[in-house]
Amino acid sequence: MKNLHKLALISVIGFGFFSQANPVSAQQQRITCQSQNGRYRFCETNTRGGVKFIRQISNAECRQGSTWGYDRNGIWVDQGCSAEFSVRDRGGNNNNNNNNNNYNNGGDSTAAIVGGVLAVGAIAAVLASGSNNNNNNNNNSFNDTVTCGSERGNFTRCNTNISRRDRVVLKRQLSNSGCWENDTWGYDSNGIWVDGGCRGLFEIQR
Repeated sequence: MKNLHKLALISVIGFGFFSQANPVSAQQQRITCQSQNGRYRFCETNTRGGVKFIRQISNAECRQGSTWGYDRNGIWVDQGCSAEFSVRDRGGNNNNNNNNNNYNNGGDSTAAIVGGVLAVGAIAAVLASGSNNNNNNNNNSFNDTVTCGSERGNFTRCNTNISRRDRVVLKRQLSNSGCWENDTWGYDSNGIWVDGGCRGLFEIQR
């Protein structure tokens, strides 16, 4: 247990170091999109590098593919969902001219990102080990990952069971062609579909 505590301390210090080496503001920006009075709203922004759900700020539930989603032109919300999102331009053009320099410094940026991810992973492992063993069967234990690719740019369906309560998110894009939800990929009760050359690693959150 003492070793785990030491590991947690080292991870926190390491994460702080890498965070300073690779500032968030230099590579990504945050945007708040709000569905007022339960109405659909589209928030225009560059989503070429993907969209990350940061936090829900509404009482109404925000559920990807149901009350929020995004395409290549921006983020949409509906049915009262209001939330904060993080967006990143794959080309390094988040309305910040300094981004190009950050992306060109591939070694430094990669090291910072990998270091931060490892630190977070270590902290998560420590927290998990300190919890009651009876709680090991949490929801993450039932998450599935599926790799689905559009062969030769054609529409492709990857059959898998997805219930109404499940949520599918793009964990990692594996293709040069863009993967945009509800445009070049999506899902329904029969599985995940891709199109236009999109290939990615998807997680089914149960």
